Amino acid sequence: EIESRGKLGNVSYFAFTATPKHKTFELFGEKLPDGKYKAFHLYSMRQAIEERFILDVLRNYTTYKTYFHMLKIIEDDPNYDRKKATRLLRNFVDLKEHTIDKKVRIIVEHFNSYVKDKIPDNNGLGHAKAMIVTRSRLHAMKYKIAMDKYLRENGYSYKALVAFSGKLRDEYGIEHSESEMNGFSDKQTVSEFEKSENKFLIAAEKFQTGFDQPLLYAMYVDKILSGIAAVQTLSRTNRVYPNKEEPLILDFANDADDIQHSFEP
Repeated sequence: EIESRGKLGNVSYFAFTATPKHKTFELFGEKLPDGKYKAFHLYSMRQAIEERFILDVLRNYTTYKTYFHMLKIIEDDPNYDRKKATRLLRNFVDLKEHTIDKKVRIIVEHFNSYVKDKIPDNNGLGHAKAMIVTRSRLHAMKYKIAMDKYLRENGYSYKALVAFSGKLRDEYGIEHSESEMNGFSDKQTVSEFEKSENKFLIAAEKFQTGFDQPLLYAMYVDKILSGIAAVQTLSRTNRVYPNKEEPLILDFANDADDIQHSFEP
């Protein structure tokens, strides 16, 4: 209807986006002499962080390799709880490629040590949640199976939900879907994740953009990310909430410099 009327002098169009694509700049931005485009008006991520409208997701961003070396150093530090460091190190094994089972063990123990008590209420009870970003639907399904097994065998009360589209078969030929694995309709995943016992959300594409859950404090990344996709994914954790500090991100798949480069624009 609007396009059929052509360009009208009394109508203005505005686009609001946190992660503008090049096409958005062309449509709504201003053309520079060098042929590039800039935003008509800019409220930067940096300014939004300084004014506490969002949290800085890169402040506590750590690659697995860096975190592993940190634990090694901490283990020999007399000012640190050596018993705790040693226990954590047992879950980190080495720097070689990890199976999903080993990554699940690392994630759960990291969450239990550093995340579970975050976003405390007036009684000191932590309400922090975590998202695990996987590289495919098949990986998400395998993470869910491994996570349920590890939590059950180690007596943790935490529960994990999974989010992926369609149906998949495991190596035994058993068919799995998001609703079947979670035990309720996929339309309820967002509302069910709000429940206190559901601490982990295992995602494959779904919920990497637009998902708004202020209690999401930690993210475990097992997928190569770059550009706008990196910014959109990590920014799931940037919502402010009472007693919420800057979020924690542990990345198994990316290089810190590449992630920083994605956020620079």
